[in-house]
Amino acid sequence: MMKYWVLFLVVLQAGCVSSDKNTELVSYREAAERGDVYAQYQLARFYDFGIGTLKDKQKAVEWYQKAAQQGYADAQYTLGTFYDYGLGVAEDRQQALHWYYQAAAQEHVDALYAIGMIFHSTQQHYPQAFYWIKKAADKGLDEAQYDIARMLTFGVGVEEDKQQAFTWYMKAAAQGHVASLFYIGSAYDFGQGVAVNKQSAFVWYQKAANAGHAKAQLYLASMFEQGQGTKIDKAKAIRWYLQAAEQGVVDAQYSLGVIFEQGDGVAQNIPEAITWYTAAANQGDAESQYVLGTIYESDKSEPQNSDIAQKWYLEAAAQGHQKALEALMQTPSTTRTLH
Repeated sequence: MMKYWVLFLVVLQAGCVSSDKNTELVSYREAAERGDVYAQYQLARFYDFGIGTLKDKQKAVEWYQKAAQQGYADAQYTLGTFYDYGLGVAEDRQQALHWYYQAAAQEHVDALYAIGMIFHSTQQHYPQAFYWIKKAADKGLDEAQYDIARMLTFGVGVEEDKQQAFTWYMKAAAQGHVASLFYIGSAYDFGQGVAVNKQSAFVWYQKAANAGHAKAQLYLASMFEQGQGTKIDKAKAIRWYLQAAEQGVVDAQYSLGVIFEQGDGVAQNIPEAITWYTAAANQGDAESQYVLGTIYESDKSEPQNSDIAQKWYLEAAAQGHQKALEALMQTPSTTRTLH
């Protein structure tokens, strides 16, 4: 009986919330029709997200436009996104830029960034892109700070400056930007804009890895495996390789294949090795394809399967893998040197 009473209360509460939203919708509509700019913007959002009513992008556009024409920056920016991505209107980058510029004139940070991205992605006018993205970065937008760092790293739209890039990565990382955490680790790892410091690289890779960054998980695993910036810990290396491999990182999949094939820090497990080599091979990794050929041809595989071995040699050879080419040229009776 209690569970039915709880269910009744949940339904009743949901009904009350829905009723409240309907009341808000009516209130905003009345105020919007009187010309209240905030009400026009809120009414547009109700239609945009289906709050208290069905989603209706065209009605959302209508009310965003009314608010935008009255100079409401959030409405101008949002209307720009509708034209940018063709939401409720035909895609029109010029109209998108028109409304982004209107909002940017009021220092709307997302509009500043959006203008930069249009110049970067669609017009490929990189100096202009850098100018607008940096304006957003200066106002604290983490994604813009990261993009400025990348542009400085590779000299896109601006002269290459890895030291300045590192500074911008740090600003974005201070806000928890995950990719920036990784690139700070990479900067310390390879001496990009800062002195090489494996211990610092380890710290930053770990932050990014804990936040789910797949490449950071790969690099962290490698540091645990090789004892760079930390003590060798094979168990932790395998743990992080697994996390990266499950996200589809080819190098992590290959590394797990090697670890399980050789029994390095774990019991040798050829079927598990085959699983991970195959995952990497299916993504086109030539070395994994070659190694699979050697395993299926050898007595490591139970049963041996020369047809599957031949298949993987051919896949690797098609990519120019020298050992795979040599394997294919040998006669079946020739003993092949395994990797």
